[in-house]
Amino acid sequence: MINLYTMDILEAIKSIRNPNTEMESHPLISQRLIDLCNYRIEQEEYSSRIYLAMSNWLDDKSYSGAAKLWKKYSQEELAHADIIYDFLLGLGITPVTPSLQRPPQEFESLMQIVQLSFEHEIEVYNQCVALAKASLEESQLMLYPKALKLTEEQHEEVEKLIYWIDMFKSFGTDQITLLHIDEKMGEKA
Repeated sequence: MINLYTMDILEAIKSIRNPNTEMESHPLISQRLIDLCNYRIEQEEYSSRIYLAMSNWLDDKSYSGAAKLWKKYSQEELAHADIIYDFLLGLGITPVTPSLQRPPQEFESLMQIVQLSFEHEIEVYNQCVALAKASLEESQLMLYPKALKLTEEQHEEVEKLIYWIDMFKSFGTDQITLLHIDEKMGEKA
């Protein structure tokens, strides 16, 4: 199985800290929450890259409907990053533009992509929950609604992927079924 996450969350947060703001304090938000926000941006942008790589692979393998859907998913992840970019900028904090690792480029099948995407969205859901909990722990009630929105978005992402997993469970993975599922994915794009 492909591991989409190679860094420990604490190491990742340390690696993206903006050296220009490390010594500064902000009257409305702690450095810990700023770091978590920057980590959220990084992870959303990395999610976008993962889904773009999946879209490219799918397109190359003639899954045109699925390729369009995963490209849409890629764009949605960038919109999620924008939520946190806008939040930090609204506080006068310059977000860190992340350096991103290269996501996997090769996959075994459409079904594997659906499964990997599902596992990825569960991980991102847990990260969003951690951001929401941290904002509540610090009584950061301006960040909490943003973190909650991201958590709700993750629920929708997981729900979409469960739908595709159920399609494979119910109808199988023979070539005709894959063609129909690909067409149905294209309709959702």
